Amino acid sequence: MHSPINAALGILHEDLPDGRVRLALVTGPNHVNEVGIVHGGVTALLLDGAMGRCAGRTLAPGQTCATVQLSIQYLAPAEGRIEAVGRVVKRGLTTAFMEAECTRADGVVVARAHGTWIIR
Repeated sequence: MHSPINAALGILHEDLPDGRVRLALVTGPNHVNEVGIVHGGVTALLLDGAMGRCAGRTLAPGQTCATVQLSIQYLAPAEGRIEAVGRVVKRGLTTAFMEAECTRADGVVVARAHGTWIIR
């Protein structure tokens, strides 16, 4: 699965053998907000993307999926290299429940998320 937005922003992806997905980005001056910290939307993009790609790995040919609900808890400032790892919590016929966690290179958890995807 190719993601033009990930390619444009330099986000790297890794499909893990256990079904999880890891997205990573090295943040810098272009990712900060007006107060000088990495914008929460950057973290949200990684979390949503990791969960969505993970949900996408469960699809049969011809199926698609889309985020219908996303909740994020921001726990610490993001900085440097950050990565989000998403996983399937439960997958039904028309709905997938997902979780993800975003960490900095020093192991600090930046944010946690859970979301719901519709399967079509």
